[in-house]
Amino acid sequence: MSFCLNSQNIQNNPEEKKCFTDDDYKQEEFLNDLRLSYAQKKIAEFLLSHKGYCPQDIESNIEFSIFLEDKNFKVHVDFIIKIGDKRLIFVKCAPNSLASWERYSTAFCRAADAYQIPYAFITDGDAATLLSILEGSAKEGSIEIMPSKNEAERISRNIALLPYPEDRKEKEKRIIYAFQGIKNTTETSP
Repeated sequence: MSFCLNSQNIQNNPEEKKCFTDDDYKQEEFLNDLRLSYAQKKIAEFLLSHKGYCPQDIESNIEFSIFLEDKNFKVHVDFIIKIGDKRLIFVKCAPNSLASWERYSTAFCRAADAYQIPYAFITDGDAATLLSILEGSAKEGSIEIMPSKNEAERISRNIALLPYPEDRKEKEKRIIYAFQGIKNTTETSP
């Protein structure tokens, strides 16, 4: 199944061109501006085409600065879904075991921002896990378990964005740091 928004295929067909709206062109431009892996591109197209999100709802390839007592480091994330100015869903595209990224995603959602990001969505582009960070629950399935924009708007209205307790935040930051070390080691290995 393809989620591709490709205006090049319809530019010479006036009937089909009428169906391709300005929003479609904006979405395609947004996708083309991103440098994405296969899973990232598939998820971005899925969010835009099937879940009702707009490009302005999706922060992509964001860099977060994490400050520990003895060191500072930067973390890049795939996507964060925002509703208004609320960061609601952290999205991790992982090419391997989704379960191995659950702890990292939980730590990131708890400690990377001024408040806890309430949900983490971990996917390989087909299978997915949706973590409720505040409730400590998980739901597994296909990428279809990602909340739609309408569902996210409802959730956003009913959720309080709370900071993670400072006395426990350092541990979460150290978990993020450990995963960054593992990630950097595997990226530079032959």
